[in-house]
Amino acid sequence: MKLKWYGHSCFGMTFENGTTLITDPFDDTVGYPLCTARADAVLSSHDHFDHNHIQSVSGNPKLINTPGAHEINGVRITGTHSFHDPEQGKLRGENVIFVVEADGLRIAHLGDLGHMPNEEQLKAISDVDVMLIPIGGTFTITTPQAVEVIAQAKPRTAIAMHFKNDRCGFPITDASEFISLTGAVEMPGELEIAPETRLPAAVVMKYE
Repeated sequence: MKLKWYGHSCFGMTFENGTTLITDPFDDTVGYPLCTARADAVLSSHDHFDHNHIQSVSGNPKLINTPGAHEINGVRITGTHSFHDPEQGKLRGENVIFVVEADGLRIAHLGDLGHMPNEEQLKAISDVDVMLIPIGGTFTITTPQAVEVIAQAKPRTAIAMHFKNDRCGFPITDASEFISLTGAVEMPGELEIAPETRLPAAVVMKYE
């Protein structure tokens, strides 16, 4: 699988059979260039402007934005219901956690998870190969909470997303605390990942 970070919570996953998924594309107010890549499907964790801009993605992709089982070209996608805040959605609504399975890999994208996961949610995201996890706080879990989720779920690799940098000026924290607490390694914004790939336990991808 080829994993590419387009910024914020937007990633591209391209599998051996050519199927491409895009997660949480954003509109032009977020600070990164729009994601215009071709995709077979877009996974949108919730209906906010920085996660649902499907119209920028090329290829007339299928929209997947609900809990439950989905499949596209042999790629299995499972959505698990969660919330965007610690008050069961009263502040910012609902969120879908997605787990994608293909090429012998399991990849979890936590969207804008805003609370510590319950038993069902934790089971869904446990022991994945790659966890894409928000760390910025304010609108999502904080960096210390993200570190706790990682400790509980035990992914092989956790990759930070939804944080402040020189592209995105949202009132959220940057990656420095995540790096300090986890020893995260900065890596390129595009990675080739196979079941045998040994990545660092925690990663911050460079925007390229």
